[in-house]
Formats: sequence, structure tokens, C-alpha cells
Amino acid sequence: MNAHSLELRVSSGFISMPSKGISMITVENLRVKLGGSEVLKGVDAAFRGKHVVLGPNGSGKTTLFRTIAGLVPYEGRIEIDGHPLGRLKGAVGVLATNIAEVYQLAPVKALELLNLFSDLSDADPVRALALLEELGVGEELLAKRRLWELSAGTRKAFTTALALAVNAKNVLLDEPFEQLDPAKKVKLASELEKYSGVVVMNTHETWVLEALPDWEVYLAFEGRLHGPVTAQKLESAAIVEGRSDGALLTIETRAGCFSLVESEGGRTLTDLLTLDRVYELLTNISIRRSLRGGLR
Repeated sequence: MNAHSLELRVSSGFISMPSKGISMITVENLRVKLGGSEVLKGVDAAFRGKHVVLGPNGSGKTTLFRTIAGLVPYEGRIEIDGHPLGRLKGAVGVLATNIAEVYQLAPVKALELLNLFSDLSDADPVRALALLEELGVGEELLAKRRLWELSAGTRKAFTTALALAVNAKNVLLDEPFEQLDPAKKVKLASELEKYSGVVVMNTHETWVLEALPDWEVYLAFEGRLHGPVTAQKLESAAIVEGRSDGALLTIETRAGCFSLVESEGGRTLTDLLTLDRVYELLTNISIRRSLRGGLR
């Protein structure tokens, strides 16, 4: 196992060391293989401020976040606040994440786990419980069940609240809106907007483009990132098959190539609701054109 591998796993859910004064996560030529398949294919990105990694399921979003959190062996370079990931040691305040496996500290009830984690990480348990209440998760439930006994949506809300309560300089949130109803999604989006540090979250839901217009967005497809482009521009961008001059982004997929262009009319990303439908759209375009005599 190489020097960048699982040695960096941190059970308390955060990684930190004295900062160089820069709140930023940088990845360069990041490659990850899982089960013999290349899942991340030379990813380059710089996350400073607020970012969304938007992509369909299976695009490598979660693997990217797990890699940055030190949970997956990789090739390439990762830096957090100017420090190589391989040199980071467990302390307080640089990186927090909602990835569930880093919260498996002990086989205790979720409320006990929240308090234990808060003691270890200097997180604010009052803040975490207040956000959980906003998301419909009460103390009574947490006092009765262990983390893995919670539903998937409740478990994600729990780990997201804990990650934000650390008040770290950088936060990675994997699918934080998972299984939340629309009203609770809006509440969580508002909480993320107010957060003072770097926030990088991933999702396949395109409604975030309208809800978070000032955020920078990378599109994730098949192990690669494309961007960044502001959410405001992507919200109204039209999807065009093939390459287009002056496109905001042009993306090659196994189903075909498409471009996102600033124009009026046409299908937009927000029309699709979820980026999983990009493949359906490209396939339907191909079918329609083939019926008219083949692709040009």
C-alpha cells in the first residue's frame, strides 16, 4: 500500500494540522482503482469557497470525497490548506466530512456517539442537535438507536449535522440532501450558505443550481470532473448534442458527447431534475436521429 493510502483514515471524522492561512482543497491528476477498474481518471480540481460536484450516480463523486478524506488509496496529489494529505495528522479544525464510516467510534446509541464525537473533535453538540431538529431528527430517536440502526436518510442527516458542528475550515458533504423532503432540503441549503468555511458537496439533483446560484460547479461524468462554472450559468444552459463553439462545457460520455451552451430555449440541466437522465436524453437523441438516417 502506498504512502497516500489508508494510513490517513481518521475515526473522529476530521483531519487537521496548523494551516498556511489558505482554506482550500486541491487535487491534481488524481487516480483511483477499485476492484481492478479505474474509478477516478486523472481528476484536477481546486475547491475554495463553495462548490458543488454534480453528476449522475456512479460518476465517481463519492469515491472522490472518500479519497480526499484519506479512506481510499490513490495516485496523484491532494493538498488541504496547502499541506500534502500524506503529512496531515489528526488534530482539530481543518477537514470534516459526513461520510458515515468515519463516525463508527463505538457500538453506542447515536446520542452517545454525538456527545463522544463532540468531546473528541471540539464540535458543538448544541448546534448539531439544533440542526437535526430542523431536519426532523429528535433526541428521543437518537437516544434509542445506534448509527447503523437509523434509516439511510436519518443517518445522513446525523453525520451531516456533526460535520458542520465541527466548524472546520473545510467540509466535504457526500449527498447531504439524500432522502430529505423539499422543505428540509431548503433548510439545509440555507445552513450551507451561512457556513463560513470551504464547503464541497456532491449530488445528482439539479435543483441546487437554482438554490445556490453563486456556488461554483464541477460536473462529474465517468471518473472525470468538468468545470468549474457558476451554478447561475449552468441553471439556464441548454443541452446540445455534440460539440458547440463557445460552449460552457463539452463532455464526452459512453452514450455520446454533449455541450452546455448559454442560449434561450432547449432542454436545460434543471429540466432533467437529476443528472442520471443525461444518458436517457443522449440515447433518445441518438435513437431519433438514427431513425432519420443515422448520426451525422
